[in-house]
Amino acid sequence: MTEEERDALIDQLPTSTMILWPDDEELSWFPNRNYGEWRNILGHPHAHTACCETCGCAGTCTLGSFYDSVIASVVRELDKLGLLVTQPDGSSR
Repeated sequence: MTEEERDALIDQLPTSTMILWPDDEELSWFPNRNYGEWRNILGHPHAHTACCETCGCAGTCTLGSFYDSVIASVVRELDKLGLLVTQPDGSSR
């Protein structure tokens, strides 16, 4: 899978609503632990488009960079393991 294909796959992930919690059995206890909630908890609340209240605007939020890197790294590693495939129509799964 090319980097562009991985990027397209990442863009399809519901990152704003995806629950970020490691234990499936506990998901119902932490229903709002999405990226936005973690931003607030960790002190990097979203002010508006491309703006972190802590890091400022038009700059790179350290938490945002870390989050984007983790997502990209997981998709890259899944691809290395052969768990992601490109469909004949160009879509990924």
